[in-house]
Amino acid sequence: MATRADNGLGTFFAIILFLCLLAAWALVPPALIRSAWAKERLEVYAIAGMAENEIYKRTMDDLNLSMAPDFRGFIDDAESIGQGPYASIELSLWTKGRILTTWLWMGLISYRMQVLMGWLLPGTPLILATYLDGQFVREIRKYSFVAQSPIRHKLGVRVMWMVLCGIAGWILVPVAMPAFLAPMLIVSVSYSLWLWVSNLQKRL
Repeated sequence: MATRADNGLGTFFAIILFLCLLAAWALVPPALIRSAWAKERLEVYAIAGMAENEIYKRTMDDLNLSMAPDFRGFIDDAESIGQGPYASIELSLWTKGRILTTWLWMGLISYRMQVLMGWLLPGTPLILATYLDGQFVREIRKYSFVAQSPIRHKLGVRVMWMVLCGIAGWILVPVAMPAFLAPMLIVSVSYSLWLWVSNLQKRL
């Protein structure tokens, strides 16, 4: 029953998140995402220095190589809406705004993923160490008269899901986010992984 309830709650939150993202896409002005990207670049630059330029360059190179021609075609199509006898200037401007919003939003998401990958390099040893420590704790408990707590195990699973949702939210939200969130999320992944692994059943 608990599993069904958790799945139902997860589905509900996924639908709410999708609707919120759709509403944001329809309403958020391109300038807001551009401003958020600029602020995050400054914060990342304060931490990483010139390495931030490489992150930004990789992001823009990927976007230009994979999608720039398509988006130029989309903008031309949007401009054509405002031409002709049945032209709608308002619809043309709104469509162009949504195309620019999509382009900038995809760039912001790609940039954040590049930042996350940069933090994963020093964060991977921490994740591996916490996983191995969790395994050692579980092995020790196997041969001791200590009951594994199903409550802690369930808590570890839920914390893991919360952290993964936090990572997804940090990547997708189209507003400026603090640069220190990326390493904090990696530390949170490490802790939730340890909590989950150390409280697994003694016999699987």
